[in-house]
Amino acid sequence: MKKGLLLALVVLIVTGLLTVPEALAQQRNVTFVVNSATVPDTVKAGYIMQIRGGTPPLTWDNATGGGLTNIGGDYWSTTIPFAVGTNVHFKIFAGTDGWEQNTVDVNGNNDGNRSYIVADRDTVLEVQYFNNGPSSRPQYFRPWSTVPDTFINVYFRVNMLGADQVQRFNYADSVDGDSVGVRGGGPAGGDLNWSPTFYLTKEQPASNGGFTFVARYFKSARVRIPKSAVTEGQSIEYKYLIGSDWGRDELQGQPNRSFNIPIGKKDTTISWKNFDNITPSTRVNADTVVVTYIVNMTKALNSGGFSTGDTVVVRSGYFSTAGAVSEKRVLLQVGASYQARDTIVTSRNNLLDYQYYLVKNGVETRENYYNFDYVGELPAEAERRQVLVPAAGGLTVRDTATSITNARRQPDFANQRRLNQNVLVRWEVDLRPAYYQVLSGDTLYDIQGTFTISHPDSVYPSGVWINGPATNGWATWGASLRSDTTRKMWDNGTNGDQVANDSIFTRFILASPDSFGIGTKGQIGQVYKFGIKGGDNEGGRGGFGNNHATNISDATGNYVVSEQWGAINPAYYDAWDFDLRVPRVTGVRELPGLPTAFDLTQNYPNPFNPTTNIEYVVPSQTFVTLKVYNLLGQEVATLVNGVQKPARYVVDFNANRLASGIYFYTLTAGQFVSTKKMVLMK
Repeated sequence: MKKGLLLALVVLIVTGLLTVPEALAQQRNVTFVVNSATVPDTVKAGYIMQIRGGTPPLTWDNATGGGLTNIGGDYWSTTIPFAVGTNVHFKIFAGTDGWEQNTVDVNGNNDGNRSYIVADRDTVLEVQYFNNGPSSRPQYFRPWSTVPDTFINVYFRVNMLGADQVQRFNYADSVDGDSVGVRGGGPAGGDLNWSPTFYLTKEQPASNGGFTFVARYFKSARVRIPKSAVTEGQSIEYKYLIGSDWGRDELQGQPNRSFNIPIGKKDTTISWKNFDNITPSTRVNADTVVVTYIVNMTKALNSGGFSTGDTVVVRSGYFSTAGAVSEKRVLLQVGASYQARDTIVTSRNNLLDYQYYLVKNGVETRENYYNFDYVGELPAEAERRQVLVPAAGGLTVRDTATSITNARRQPDFANQRRLNQNVLVRWEVDLRPAYYQVLSGDTLYDIQGTFTISHPDSVYPSGVWINGPATNGWATWGASLRSDTTRKMWDNGTNGDQVANDSIFTRFILASPDSFGIGTKGQIGQVYKFGIKGGDNEGGRGGFGNNHATNISDATGNYVVSEQWGAINPAYYDAWDFDLRVPRVTGVRELPGLPTAFDLTQNYPNPFNPTTNIEYVVPSQTFVTLKVYNLLGQEVATLVNGVQKPARYVVDFNANRLASGIYFYTLTAGQFVSTKKMVLMK
């Protein structure tokens, strides 16, 4: 009987009617080799370098089975067994939170991950470089252009921060800054000679990641060396210098630096060096401080990113703001709040960086947070919370604010659960913050292109597009996005738009579990960004890597996301109140004269096209609103919204975006209410 069962099992396996469990399938070793020369940090042998992925034993949230070991210089390796035929999806992770940018895998897929289909043999993959951008790079890119095989590519890298701190080097974004180059004893016909200088270029800042140093202080370049003029193992001397002449070169009176030609005369990288071995000064953390974190989880509960019983932890000390990044401290529910206590070695009267994480089903999710008040040089640090450590005593941190712009606002988390059904999402964005900010004299800079917005009259006619994973992946900003009608939003009463010409632009997008993957529109947590005229200009000035994030609901087949343009950077959009969703008091001037009684005068000129002035009087300090309505009673503009002192005022009203017709404006000041009619004639 047992033989019969065994035979039947074999037949089922052979005919494909029964799948062999992955654990029983033939496994082969896959060796990953990574080069860290492109990590925007000072990477040493003890640095954290990992392979993370969605194929066991790899995970996306930690280094289980994927920790890389330094094998010399910039090279790292790890060997992991996988079942034959498995399509392994993975990315390179560096430092405390250093995700590389997306890549295009070997099959041309642009889902952001690298991939390898496991062959029926042990395999050592080609060297893969950490991708610090752009996201269009192929999986096996090299940080240099292709040259004939008669040359060896050698990648040099020097950190100028220490030299800058002791005023040996003048950094500047403009052409007035010092240049940096390398000279050396390479053979004729190559780039490395004792004269002239071979110049290095400034590295680009990281768009994400927990990195310690500012990328722009790193200078790097590829140097070509003729293969025919060197031998394997040959030592080549070199040194870095500032400017174009001897006299500002490093290591004067000391031996030069050197490297050896690799076996096989293969391309290689030279591990980073501090110019003249000047180590950059870092903060001294020697003060032991007890920190108590008090957190309100109401927002996370209401948004669907957190459930009672989930584990939330806090980590402190990122970016060298403590002696070491602390182990996670679990937040415990105490009454209506969640609390944790940690003892941290930090520096008094200095900032401490920290972050909240949700741990659910073994997966760790970092909170959606951006520090709108950040003024440092590391873009990735703006993604952390900061608090000032007091001069004495303990520190109590209260992250309980309900304002969406307050640095002490409540945490929120992306829900990475897969959708249970298709959800038709109506995306809405209120474009008025852009209009009022430009009206106040600011410019919305396109950080990846040329679609910069500098005139208020161009805001609404230019239109707006939605981009990001919520739209089925990031599209190329600019003309390419502008030509994509599937991401264009509407303010004409069609395509789901509720009211034409009300500054609320709308787009329907079907979120489907068929498109599931971490960071796709097939999950509850959605990531997206808006662009006027298709440009990456929502950040105002900056904002790269800072996106909108929200959780939708799949309880029904429909959901509405009502967003405000610029909410990713409200510190820049100071002409708009994101909590009240109205303009702040702007464009209002005081007039001479003694205010004796509340009054609202007739606008002048009237009729007008497209601008007019409205005067009013406030005799005592009170809360004042001045709003404009159409004939249907719908609010079309808020000109004043705030407390004003006693004075006579005049406000400029620009109705360029409105259609010709009759409008009403109403002043409300304490108990005083007055309404007048005006006519727009275009």
